[in-house]
Amino acid sequence: MDNKKKIRQITLIAILTACAAGLQMLESPLPRILPWLKLGLANVITLYAIIRLSVFSGIFIAFFRTCLAAIILGSFLSPIHIISFSGAVMAAIVMSLIYHFLPKTSVCIISIFGAISSNISQLLAVQILLASNLTFWLHLAMIIWVGIPAGLIVGKITFELLRRT
Repeated sequence: MDNKKKIRQITLIAILTACAAGLQMLESPLPRILPWLKLGLANVITLYAIIRLSVFSGIFIAFFRTCLAAIILGSFLSPIHIISFSGAVMAAIVMSLIYHFLPKTSVCIISIFGAISSNISQLLAVQILLASNLTFWLHLAMIIWVGIPAGLIVGKITFELLRRT
């Protein structure tokens, strides 16, 4: 890869990271049933990067967008940031693994698995950091039913973004 292509790719990753952080910050003040349950619009950018650029790019974007958003929102290294970080990185890893090893899997299915894994990771982080007496299995059942439609919405948006670019 020549210098121009490297610079273009780094620039694109930086722009996508900023977009994902912006989506995360946009979604952060919206009301939620539970603190770790949200749509996860920033995962649109992560999944887009996994498919269009590389698995590494998607994980990189998930990692840095949570840090960037937390710095701007003033929650860097707080429990909120750690919970968000665990969900974003876990979703990126799971979506990357599915995309890499099962490349014919639909974008919506990849996204649903990402949403569910993000929610489970965040639930575990909440249990470890804040609420050791949390009824894990009850919340897990609720998380799966929230993760499926959230993943489907994110998957459909990602599919349209991929189709149009």
